[in-house]
Amino acid sequence: MSAHITPDTQCVYFAYFEPYSHERHLDLLGSAAASSMVQLQHLGSTPEGRDMTLLRITDETSATALEAKRKVWLMARQHPGETMAEWFVEGFLERLLDSDDSASRVLLQQCVFYVVPNMNPDGAVRGNLRTNALGANLNREWMEPSLERSPEVFLVRQKMMETGVDLCLDAHGDESLPYNFCVGTEGNPGYSERIETLENAFKTSWQASCPDFQTEQGYSRTPPGQANLTLATNWVGQQFDCLAFTIEMPFKDNANLPDAQTGWSGERSKNWVPACCSRFWRWPAACAEQTAAGPPPHSNHMPHTTMLRPAWLCNSR
Repeated sequence: MSAHITPDTQCVYFAYFEPYSHERHLDLLGSAAASSMVQLQHLGSTPEGRDMTLLRITDETSATALEAKRKVWLMARQHPGETMAEWFVEGFLERLLDSDDSASRVLLQQCVFYVVPNMNPDGAVRGNLRTNALGANLNREWMEPSLERSPEVFLVRQKMMETGVDLCLDAHGDESLPYNFCVGTEGNPGYSERIETLENAFKTSWQASCPDFQTEQGYSRTPPGQANLTLATNWVGQQFDCLAFTIEMPFKDNANLPDAQTGWSGERSKNWVPACCSRFWRWPAACAEQTAAGPPPHSNHMPHTTMLRPAWLCNSR
């Protein structure tokens, strides 16, 4: 790799992708926790003693009972060098906590959001690309995490088992593919027509509302029953029989909408949230139907009730 630059200042930094510093991470937690909608929860500690922090976000004053609210999880930086993922979370939190945004206010009345902005604080501080302080790739630890090797996954998974999951988004960055795309759970043993319908509706909505998102380019589909359940998205989707996606953003640029000056950047990752998720925040007048069948025995889902929900959540369990 080579770079050609005429410096405008006495100091120039080069990075694989725009950094998201630990200081900015702590500032993000602090600014979010200032909202009355947010509870900052300490799940435990990393191998090097840093906090594993969860943001629990909902409107506690809403008329919807807590047990009836959908449980939406978002996590980022299992691979700590994929800093675009935490930029994405920053944009997500800014949108969700905007008190002037009517769609966000309705979502907070109907859902509980569980957000882990940084799954790998040790790796982030160390400058690791894909591993924690003990050399573990956290996105290969979800089947059998341990407090000795992968406490980060152990603690988050333990919390998921306590709360249940209706939707899980795991934010990442891809070093080779210059596109924004998402990966579902089609290879899971429990993958069903219902989940496929939800996945297609979700992706179609993103694509219709965001030029930065596409579905033509991405990873090859996993054959039925051959999913690697050590990956977060696959494990969560299988365990909770729910909609689960890995979100991938480029390190370089979006080839479908390139920016010769900045390429794909932290700011674009952050601003991608309100753009590509505009359908996510757009609520129908009502959900026409609710799936009558109860949740599978291995899930931690609460009973379903008819309420105003995003279309892609109407039948998600």
